[in-house]
Amino acid sequence: MSTLELLHKGQCAIGVIHIPPFPTSFRKPSGSFEQLLDYCERCAKRLESAGFDALLLQNVGDEPTHLAAPPETVAYMTLVGNKVRQAVSIPIGISLLNHDGKSPLAIAKAVGADFVRLKTYVGVMVKMTGLLSGCYYEAIKYRREIQAENIALFADIFDREGQPLGAIDLVEMAHFAEYSCMADALILTGRSKEETCQMLHDVAKKVSIPLIVGGGVSNESIGKLKVISKGFIVGAAVKEQEDDFSEISLEKATHLVASIKLS
Repeated sequence: MSTLELLHKGQCAIGVIHIPPFPTSFRKPSGSFEQLLDYCERCAKRLESAGFDALLLQNVGDEPTHLAAPPETVAYMTLVGNKVRQAVSIPIGISLLNHDGKSPLAIAKAVGADFVRLKTYVGVMVKMTGLLSGCYYEAIKYRREIQAENIALFADIFDREGQPLGAIDLVEMAHFAEYSCMADALILTGRSKEETCQMLHDVAKKVSIPLIVGGGVSNESIGKLKVISKGFIVGAAVKEQEDDFSEISLEKATHLVASIKLS
């Protein structure tokens, strides 16, 4: 069953694998690329064992990044994706720090992933890295070109690390993303639990596709959020330590999944 189908059925837990720096990243890798692959495989297996429904791979260690993903990032992400895909039986997705509508889809197509997460899908966001414009047209056009319509587009319509340019209503933005820009699910993450709850409540009135909480998920925040949200993207809450590249705690991961699934 695809991740999108799981979302339509009910509470879907998506575990994030924060990928350490690649050999070509600005940050110095802590080990060999083979060790990086082994780390990602361990994370994937622990998340699956804990009961997560799907995995999301993100090149967190590749920061700072350029807008378009360079060839080496695409190559390394493809190798990691293949390794994880072979290690687990649950679906996987691709997300890049780069603001790039094509590369995540190319990687997903190559490794057999069934969704991509695209940030700043519509509208314009002002971030520390500069001005980012919606990548929806590039993504939907390229998805058709490579015959990858089976790969779902999970679209962020707000970025808590930036500010929208202009006074565009979030609800209208959500409606535009679904009906004009072919998003398959929407990802919402506010700067606080309260803001995320309000976003979910407002947007749910205007769209028919699943809503996903994209960050800040913890055992304490799940209760209110899952009243409306169909899915949760979980990263830091299941780490053994407060470090992007810490090992996954099977105990924390199992407990959090149980909280998500509890009716």
